[in-house]
Amino acid sequence: MASQVLSGSSNVSYTNNTGQNVRIVINYMDTPNSMSWAGVTKAASSVPLAIGRNLAFNNGTSLAVSSNNATSQESNELANFAFPTEIMIASGQTFSATCGAYNIVVIPEAG
Repeated sequence: MASQVLSGSSNVSYTNNTGQNVRIVINYMDTPNSMSWAGVTKAASSVPLAIGRNLAFNNGTSLAVSSNNATSQESNELANFAFPTEIMIASGQTFSATCGAYNIVVIPEAG
């Protein structure tokens, strides 16, 4: 089964009916408030503007790229609303998020 792209303007829900494990990669998610996957629910203590892999952002003085290697200050700030940007779910499990716009890739284990 090929990868699947999930894109929309608000809230996302996905049920894995592939018969195999899938990787969910969040490229962009606007104002995530809560996220659930495989029976786990994570709610934000304060809502971030956006999350995703390798997001460019302007901190008021310069344009930077946030990657998986956050600075200690970024790590402390992110701890208040930490969400994963990549998760795995088994066949039959679900993923959902209460959010604004999103772009997510679902990649089956077999590629």
